[in-house]
Amino acid sequence: MSPLSKTLEEMLAEIYKDGSVSFSEYKQLRDDSDRRMETLIREFGQHNNVTAFQKAMDVAMQLLQLCVIDAKRAKLSDTGEAIVKDAVTAQVQYLNAGSQLALRLL
Repeated sequence: MSPLSKTLEEMLAEIYKDGSVSFSEYKQLRDDSDRRMETLIREFGQHNNVTAFQKAMDVAMQLLQLCVIDAKRAKLSDTGEAIVKDAVTAQVQYLNAGSQLALRLL
C-alpha cells in the first residue's frame, strides 16, 4: 500500500504535471506538509522524534538551497553543474529510499 493519501497523490500529480515546480507550488507543498505534521502531532501528541524530524527537514531544505546558491555563485562549468545536480539528486533519493524502508515497518 502506498504511504500517500489520495489528496497528497492528487496534489503531487498537479504540481508535477508540467515537469516543473514553481515557487508557489513549492510553498503549497511545504505548507501542506506542515499541516499534515500538525495533524500527526495533534493525533498522537507532542513527540520529540516527530518534531525533530520536521525541523531536520526544514534545515535540510535550507542547506540544499544554500548549496545550490553557493554552486551558482561559483560559476561552475557544465561538468561542475552536472556533478552538483547528480550529488544532490543522490542525497534526495537516499532520503526517499530510507523513508520507504522506514514506512514498511508500520
